[in-house]
Amino acid sequence: RPAPAPSVPAPAPEPRPVAAPARPPVAPEDDMPAADDPDLVESALSGYELIVRELGATVLDEYDNDAAPH
Repeated sequence: RPAPAPSVPAPAPEPRPVAAPARPPVAPEDDMPAADDPDLVESALSGYELIVRELGATVLDEYDNDAAPH
């Protein structure tokens, strides 16, 4: 015997958010560094330092991929 049909209709799906419009392309001459731009050397992070700062990461264990096996 088939199950009775539900008496309450299913809710309508939520509308999807509209994507932000794409930014217009930048002319190459406007994308060049200027003399008054801040230096990246002082603030540039990469690897471990960047992950710790942005994600609050913690190193659990380190190993060397190039080391000879024991």
